[in-house]
Amino acid sequence: MVKQIRKSFVISTAILVLLSGCGYDNEDKNVIGDNLILTTETFTPVVELPKEVLGEGALAGIKSYKINYMTTNHKGEKVKASGLITIPALSEEFLAGYKANLIPGLDNPTNRDFSFSIVSDQHGTIFTNAESPSKASQTNPNTVSIGFSAQALFMTVQPDYLGYGDSNETHPFIIKDGLANTTVDIIKAAIAFANKAELPINGQVYLSGYSEGGYATMAAAKEIQENHPEITLKAVAPMASPSDVETMAIDTLSAPMMAFPPFLAYLAHAYAETYDDINISEVVNAPYASMLPTLFDLEHNSTAIYFALPNIYNGGQEPDKLFVPNYSDDLIANSDNALRQKFAANSVLDWTPQMPMRLYHCVNDMVIPYKMSELALTKFTDNGSTTVEAAPISTIDSNLSNPTQVHAECGPVAYKQTITWFNQIRSGGQ
Repeated sequence: MVKQIRKSFVISTAILVLLSGCGYDNEDKNVIGDNLILTTETFTPVVELPKEVLGEGALAGIKSYKINYMTTNHKGEKVKASGLITIPALSEEFLAGYKANLIPGLDNPTNRDFSFSIVSDQHGTIFTNAESPSKASQTNPNTVSIGFSAQALFMTVQPDYLGYGDSNETHPFIIKDGLANTTVDIIKAAIAFANKAELPINGQVYLSGYSEGGYATMAAAKEIQENHPEITLKAVAPMASPSDVETMAIDTLSAPMMAFPPFLAYLAHAYAETYDDINISEVVNAPYASMLPTLFDLEHNSTAIYFALPNIYNGGQEPDKLFVPNYSDDLIANSDNALRQKFAANSVLDWTPQMPMRLYHCVNDMVIPYKMSELALTKFTDNGSTTVEAAPISTIDSNLSNPTQVHAECGPVAYKQTITWFNQIRSGGQ
């Protein structure tokens, strides 16, 4: 069955006629792990968009594939997850032009055959299952994969995360093991996918992600460096990442107003669902504590959740409106507080990055303050890293009446800069 699927896939994709000028082999030597779940639908595109509909800047059309794979949850159990793989749909004319060095903007000095570098992109916070990459892509073009695959010609890999897509798990919101595992394991599954489909991959892997995705990217980079030397990370871009969870929690609970209460409620809910010693009724005020399982049922969107929680229209969104004041005071003052200890354990700054890393972040972000990237840079530098640099963004105007605006508008700017940087590294630059 796999051979038949492979044959059909090769016939339908012109790029697959290329040989291995840049590290590609067709004997499965690049397969890492055996966690890809093969079905009759694995190699059938769920999205096919020609270059002409993708707008200015698209060098190619795209084809996207939903995959299922095995990963590990925070308990160490093997569970099923899902995600999206997007590849450029390149024509024979494009490939001929690439080999002849005739494609503007693409550096091909050695006249080699085309091969794919992989970028694993981790999405930001979502609240409904319909927003997960493998599901949303079937109704709306995925702008991130269009940028990486149609415009920059990367093979784009996007995990849905546990709790989304086809997963039945609780989503590990800002919990490092669950997010790192789903990212590392989808990379392994994507390499297996590429080899089964005879896609020309070159061994280069990049990581990107914004907001929660920035945190997942940081956690995955740490996991890969420490435990997966078989994966070659070329560069990592954790954008607007809440990497120091403990400090961010203390600062947020000490602030006069919450920027966006659903994020904080989700954090409390996820930690209470994940850790047995966290009792949500001790952390969150009534009646909100009992409402959270329903609000975070993957059916309520961010707007519905916002208006169900304390907000500026129903009395204010000060932290004490949502969180039990005495518990918040104890968390701020007491390093032995159970929830604070869990936040500290899930901070992802206790390592020394050895790969190129840029911390893209808007300096006036009120949701994930720029302080998070400053702390990360200081910590990594103190640890001895020489490969991490700040990448502040100051082009988005603040809007005090809408604290989430800068965070939302900064994402596309940060991604554009990340794509440019990854492309420079892939081409041999810095």
